[in-house]
Amino acid sequence: MTQSTRATRAEHLASDLLAAPGAAALQPHPWHQETWQRLWRAHAEGQLGHALLVSGPAGIGKRALMETLARALVCSRPTAAGYPCGQCAECRLSAAGNHPDLILLAPDPEAKSQEIKADQVRALCERQTLTTHRAARKVIRIVPAEAMNPFAANSLLKTLEEPVDSTLLILVAEGPERLPATVRSRCQPLRLTMPPAAQVLPWLRAHLEALAPVAPVDAALLLQLAHGAPLHALSLADGERLTQRATALQAFVAVGQGRQDPLVVADAWQRLEPALILDEMAGWIGDLLRLAVDPNASHLDHPDQRATLISLMTSQAGRLSPAAGQRFLQQVFAARAHAAATINKQLMFESLLVQWARIARGGGLHG
Repeated sequence: MTQSTRATRAEHLASDLLAAPGAAALQPHPWHQETWQRLWRAHAEGQLGHALLVSGPAGIGKRALMETLARALVCSRPTAAGYPCGQCAECRLSAAGNHPDLILLAPDPEAKSQEIKADQVRALCERQTLTTHRAARKVIRIVPAEAMNPFAANSLLKTLEEPVDSTLLILVAEGPERLPATVRSRCQPLRLTMPPAAQVLPWLRAHLEALAPVAPVDAALLLQLAHGAPLHALSLADGERLTQRATALQAFVAVGQGRQDPLVVADAWQRLEPALILDEMAGWIGDLLRLAVDPNASHLDHPDQRATLISLMTSQAGRLSPAAGQRFLQQVFAARAHAAATINKQLMFESLLVQWARIARGGGLHG
């Protein structure tokens, strides 16, 4: 299998598991089994409510878990554990994406803003007042819920305040704090956390072996690079993505050492996915700050790049101020929070890289 083929398969598999099409939605991931049992027990006891706000870090399978729940709720013959049977007419419609009682509201992929707009929500609410078509319950998922602009969120309030018994609304969010308090207060919260590595690694190794049986990738390293998020770790099996990461770090180091123009690097980076680069940049700065305290620090976000980071730190001879480094890290976090918005990526990277060049060579942090 070529590297590019393996990369494509890794991306597709991670994407499929995240969106949970087909058979992937028949059971929750291993690290969500306990949560699933609580959810299904709540359903059996009539305590599921009319609206769930499901939140947690990216890449842990929130959407997949809610897809499984949605399909189970319309399945005509769920298993004893509550899983959709995968065989009945309802399950076949669900797997094909054609079940009339399963509705997904997401940003328009053709729109630049990637927002969920008010007219989308108003159309949804009008549809929501209709009775179910086939199943005992209608399930409406809004993903990601924080993509609703303020007008869209306000349009949802009436439906949340006057729920229909046969309808379950599921809001899936990575940043629930970005939703209005009036929306959050009307939903039952379900906070999912990063799963323990012991639960994730057997699953990850099995999927990595399926992708690259001859030359398996180090699952533990990928999981660490993904900050513990299993689906993100699986997507990193893409060799091209790991190469891109190493190339970006080399450019970051070169800017810090004054060997490369930050504007040139910004021009190259603006063609990449900004959220991924900003995540990497935050990890590099965090690792530099850890290494400044202890060159033998056991925990790094990028342990395979220890030598490169130590080389950068040594070449700067202590000129990277920890205080300035911490302030710069906050700027990176702030940029990351807006990475999904309509922004000028080149200007954003230019600003950050010029700041980085200044503080890496002992200057102060501006702005």
